[in-house]
Amino acid sequence: MVLVVVTVACSVVIGWLRGGRLANLSSLRLAGLWWLVLAAGAQFVLFAVTRTGGPAQTLALPLLAVGQVGLLGFIWVNHLLPGIVLVLVGSVANAAVIVANRGMPVSAGALASVTGGTSDFEPGQHRLLEAGDPLRWLADIIAVPLLRTVVSLGDVVLAAGIGLLVSTLMLRAPESAASSRQQR
Repeated sequence: MVLVVVTVACSVVIGWLRGGRLANLSSLRLAGLWWLVLAAGAQFVLFAVTRTGGPAQTLALPLLAVGQVGLLGFIWVNHLLPGIVLVLVGSVANAAVIVANRGMPVSAGALASVTGGTSDFEPGQHRLLEAGDPLRWLADIIAVPLLRTVVSLGDVVLAAGIGLLVSTLMLRAPESAASSRQQR
């Protein structure tokens, strides 16, 4: 999550440096926003469920799946936007490792390197990486000390897509109502 926020902020700066305008983003019409609402709602409930623990914890994997389906649905209906293919590839990579391992495995070593020597974290949608875990190379194994976080290859690809999307869309001039109607 921290990586996405930093990526968006950096993308806005890059967009401005390239002569783009933030106002161009506000004119963007995204399709299928309800998919994004579904994904965000599932993540919110997942966060609440993983905090309570107990029997509610059994809902974690289905909620992860619903969140991923929502995100993938949103990406699919907006597949022509610049950078969205990278967002799709990163999301699929994250979904694959999460489903294969019933949660996102996190490298204890990478975690310790960003937390000052401890690999403690709150379980929930994450768990410690184990020797036999499938798709280990897609797990959260990349330490980002500056952000005090550990990310996956999927996160990096997803962030690159978001960066490309935001900075490129800032360069596009908003469509006028007349040209928008002519295209229909």
